[in-house]
Amino acid sequence: MKLQEKISFFIVLTLFSLLAGCASMNNNVLSLFGAEDKIDTHLPIIKNIRTINDVKSVGFEWESLGDDDISLINGFVLYRVQKGGGIKKIAVIKNPLATHYYDNALAPQTNYTYQISTLGKNGHVSPRSPLIQVKTSFIDPVESVFATQKYPKEIKIIWSPHPNPSISRYIIQRQNQKGEFLNIGVVKNRLYVEYFDKDLEDGKEYKYRVIAESFEGAKSLPSVVGIGKTKSRPLPLLGLKVSTNLAREIQIYWDKSPQKDVIKYKIYAGASPKDHFKLIGETTQTTYTDKINTDGIQKFYKVVPVDKTGIQGELPLVALEGSTLGKPPTPVILKGVVVKGEGIIQWQKISNPAIKSYAIYRYEDGFSSKPLRFRDIVKNEFIDKEMKKGKVYHYQVVSVDKNGLESLPSKEVKLLVNE
Repeated sequence: MKLQEKISFFIVLTLFSLLAGCASMNNNVLSLFGAEDKIDTHLPIIKNIRTINDVKSVGFEWESLGDDDISLINGFVLYRVQKGGGIKKIAVIKNPLATHYYDNALAPQTNYTYQISTLGKNGHVSPRSPLIQVKTSFIDPVESVFATQKYPKEIKIIWSPHPNPSISRYIIQRQNQKGEFLNIGVVKNRLYVEYFDKDLEDGKEYKYRVIAESFEGAKSLPSVVGIGKTKSRPLPLLGLKVSTNLAREIQIYWDKSPQKDVIKYKIYAGASPKDHFKLIGETTQTTYTDKINTDGIQKFYKVVPVDKTGIQGELPLVALEGSTLGKPPTPVILKGVVVKGEGIIQWQKISNPAIKSYAIYRYEDGFSSKPLRFRDIVKNEFIDKEMKKGKVYHYQVVSVDKNGLESLPSKEVKLLVNE
């Protein structure tokens, strides 16, 4: 062979070896031989193939060929049968002495089918080996999961550490209303085996499971389901009563909660049963007084217990109605005259045992002026001895009950001293 031809052959052989070597290093690189390999029936066929199955990979081992067969080949070709029946070239192993290889990035618990051919020195391949059926394995589930049932608004999930040292983290899942388990958190250490699910609804049950994940990203089978529950709201109160006979205040009463962890009560009020109830106060006692500066007003109340963790009971559906005492009856003036420079006003006596006295309001220069008030009048008559000649006086009478409540003022009486 001429020197130039030898150099050209050496260069081609070197490039061929480098490219083939690169193809053997990456499982997803196609072979140099095109989409269809040419079959050489004289090449040795690989038959006794053993496999070792992992979660996301599978290892292959075959018997070493004899020296005569080794002299005919440059290496091996690994194929994977696709779901549709097609063949995918996984790797070209550019070494006739090789007896091991692997395929990775597989799905756990999945069936795969492989075949192996020998690669001839002429670039042709042998008939493929018998089908190699494998199934990737799985990581055992976390053995036990426990979820608490006593904490307010959160649940603590704990589980046993996974014995597999390849586990890098845990994925915590919670079941939604559709029955699906969705990821809610990650714990990034095999020996750190607790998780807190927070901001939950009161008195509600939740279901959890834990999945272990390896450093390669392989996930274990789901664990058993752990059932947790948040702390329930305090029970509704009994014996609620609201006053209707007090002046300018309403008192609310209730029975003490039988639950030992209830430490206080919140009182809500509204102007009507359908109104938005607002918090007006709280107390550790079993009674509350709502001070109101209006007579004859109605209000509606709801009371809820609150436990030591801050959880309060639900607002009752039904509100209790309370009211302040109404104003006493308004006097009716019978007579208003001036006799010898004195004003005499008489009114109809009110036959109500709650009425204790009457009061007279006297205005000078109309109702825009500040009136004088004459109080503690027990009779149904008033005599004004302090009138001035030529001046007009306006009078109104109110009744006053035992609670000090005044009635609305009577109609006006206007008097003038002319003498």
